[in-house]
Amino acid sequence: MTKFEYKVVEIKPKSIWASEITPEIIEQKINEMGSEGWELVNALSKEMTGVISGITFIFKRLAIF
Repeated sequence: MTKFEYKVVEIKPKSIWASEITPEIIEQKINEMGSEGWELVNALSKEMTGVISGITFIFKRLAIF
């Protein structure tokens, strides 16, 4: 039977004043996780008053037991 493990990673802006999460930041995190064998399965954004306050990524990979 194939088994998977999952990892949830959240990216938040560095501060309230620097609230932009750039495509480069997102790409860097996804590539970092991919190099460790994680596959992105979903991404969810968190918004507060119309401003993105974070992005949550859900990754999976084959579990080795």
